[in-house]
Parts: sequence; C-alpha cells; structure tokens
Amino acid sequence: MFPFPLLVLSLLSSLLTLPVCVQSYDFSPTLPASSLPDAQKADWCSTHLDTCRSICGSGMGTDLLGVKINFCQPTSLSYDCICNKDNLRPNMHLFHYTVPGLMCEAAWKACRKTNEGNAQVVKECDERIRKKCGHVRTKDQVTKNEGIYEFFKPIKGGGKKRGVNMVFEGEG
Repeated sequence: MFPFPLLVLSLLSSLLTLPVCVQSYDFSPTLPASSLPDAQKADWCSTHLDTCRSICGSGMGTDLLGVKINFCQPTSLSYDCICNKDNLRPNMHLFHYTVPGLMCEAAWKACRKTNEGNAQVVKECDERIRKKCGHVRTKDQVTKNEGIYEFFKPIKGGGKKRGVNMVFEGEG
C-alpha cells in the first residue's frame, strides 16, 4: 500500500501528463468567399451596389453628384465604390449593407455557432467580431431592410452612429 503523501504525488503527476484541451478561434471578421453560397454572394453584391448608390447620391443627405465607380464581383466578393465629387471613396466597412459589413455579420454568426455551449468564447465572438462590424445604414436602408436582416439588435458598445465626415477614406 502506498503511503498517503506518495499517493497524492502519484495522482498529481498523472494529471500533469494529461493533454490540455485549448479551444482556439481566430475571431476574424471575414470568411473565405469560396465558403459562401453563390446566391448569398450575389445578394451581398446587390445590397453593396445599392449602398454605394445611396451614399454617393442623396441617401446620406450628401450631394456627391452620384456614382463614378460601383463594382462588386460575386465570385470573389471584390468591390469598389467611388463617388463623382472629388473621387471620394466611402469606407464601406462602416456600413452594414456592404460586402465587408455582411461578411462580418456572417463571421460573427459562424463564430457563435461554432462555439455554442462555451459562453466565454461566445462572449469573445461578440466583443472581438461583432463590434468590428459596420452598423451605419443609409437613410433609405433604415426602413427598407429592417426586417430582412436581424443584426441591429442593440448591443452594449455597438451600433453607434457615425457622422458623414467619418464615412470617407482619409476623413475623420
């Protein structure tokens, strides 16, 4: 029979040799375009193009003389948006109904689904992905798309409105 102190030491040493399970997740606000269904990519491009038109037109209460370049390629999800006035390029990642905004939402949902059952990691999904997602909507999108996507439920620290001076690259 083992003396009690030796038994405790023996059990402790066996515990130290057990593998440690560490769950890791990269918390990226993007997903590979190839992992998304074609119909979803086409929908994202359509709403992205609408958002560009809204920003460069009168949707944000601006007079940017319309769109100069409005491009979205559904296969790769590459995009561009440039307004006529001064070749201003909106920071599309600030807007929800854009490729980067919808991609971020999908990455957030995937993170939560992948890690359901682990409350700490799900909380990290909210903190490290969702708060990075664009929450700005153009005036016409506030009512038009409200029921389509269920992303605008208030979260602490998220969904803050940004002024027009912050929606263009190099501005702020």
